[in-house]
Amino acid sequence: MTRIWQITAYLNYLRKRKTRYHVHSPFVYELVDKVFKDKKRYKEYRELNRLRKKFIQRSDKVEIMDFGTGAGNKDYLIRVKRVGDIVRQSGHSKKQLELLFRLARYFKPETILEFGTSVGVSTTYLSKGYPPAKMITMEGSMGLTTIANETFKKHNLGIEVEVGEFGAILDEVIKNTQKLDMVFFDGNHRKKPTLEYFNKCMKCVHEDSVFMFDDIHWSRGMYKAWEKIKKDKRVSLTIDLYWIGLVFFRKGVAKQNFILY
Repeated sequence: MTRIWQITAYLNYLRKRKTRYHVHSPFVYELVDKVFKDKKRYKEYRELNRLRKKFIQRSDKVEIMDFGTGAGNKDYLIRVKRVGDIVRQSGHSKKQLELLFRLARYFKPETILEFGTSVGVSTTYLSKGYPPAKMITMEGSMGLTTIANETFKKHNLGIEVEVGEFGAILDEVIKNTQKLDMVFFDGNHRKKPTLEYFNKCMKCVHEDSVFMFDDIHWSRGMYKAWEKIKKDKRVSLTIDLYWIGLVFFRKGVAKQNFILY
């Protein structure tokens, strides 16, 4: 059923998406021009893409505790998987990761919060995109956290890793954070938890914050969460790129929702 939904959702996206020439918002047009369409090969890409490739080639196994969709109707599910399979099957493509890097580089967030560290690949791309940022990442599996911490130490990244089920640790993380400039929601792809995380993070939002939701078309439930977020009165502007949805809170602009290439 999920696969059928994904195919239908993608066909609908193809039908509705527009190019930057249909965008009448200067803010969005510049974002498309300077970030989405940026073809520059940044020097950091070589190191970052080499890191991703090495992880994909790894054959060692790790025990993971899944609190998200992989757990089905259970609170959590413990599995053992190859590290390479985790990155290849559940991770992001090189192009997607490079976009995360450019988004961090463009917005220059002082504080970044990530839901779902995994082995630390996407975390590293975001952190390298804007090194001065305070990077906080949350992960439910201790096995994955251990591997991620090894990655961060090797690359001299001062990343703060919080371990536990997101719903249990998020309040404390937010309590210790004055503001959230960038949030990457990449864990527990279900409607109810996604909306709960969104509303809790809203406590630290400001006009220049950007929220990024991974896999907004992954399931019917995740799409419903995305649609509800789009309609939220506190949200001023959204961009649907199919695999990711961007949410902005800028003041003085008419509420708009874009579906772009």
